[in-house]
Amino acid sequence: MYIVLEGIDGAGKSTQTELLNNWLMEKGYTTKKIVEPTTSDIGKVIRKELLNPESTNDVNQQRLTLLFAADRLTLKEEILDAEKSKELIIISDRSFYSSICYQNNSSVDKNWIYEVNLHTPRPDLIILLDLDVDEAIIRCDKEEVFENIQFLEKTRKNYLDLLKTEKNIVVVDANDSLEIVQEKIRKVIQEKLGL
Repeated sequence: MYIVLEGIDGAGKSTQTELLNNWLMEKGYTTKKIVEPTTSDIGKVIRKELLNPESTNDVNQQRLTLLFAADRLTLKEEILDAEKSKELIIISDRSFYSSICYQNNSSVDKNWIYEVNLHTPRPDLIILLDLDVDEAIIRCDKEEVFENIQFLEKTRKNYLDLLKTEKNIVVVDANDSLEIVQEKIRKVIQEKLGL
């Protein structure tokens, strides 16, 4: 099974992914936690680019779309092996849906993002951690150029728009405390795994 936590910056994806991973291991599941961008050479280029003040301009958004798609392919075999296994659960902090929502300026067509990610595995379950943008700004460390109100408002809207087209998304209100959000995530997982 391939489970992804998505949401805007500050929603708690990394923390909730870690908590979910630990809980599933306590329940006896074999898990593997992955993140985007990865630690691959491509992922290192992406991380550097995310600190670039101009990373939201047209050309850089197009480049990031391609870099993220290439970075995802470094995880492909691992994810496909997990999807075949009844014992292994992969938990990811982000997926190609992040590109759909974050590479969101007028120079990047959503259909093109789907096309360049055609060969990247799709999650079995997406948990969208929905967070108010004002709260996201408070939580963010503001190191990345994407961590501003206008950009995050548009990105949040893009995430919520996915609900119209994607069937395997469950929204969890991330405005609550860390513990309550994790409790809600666990409930979703319990239903999905039949616990």
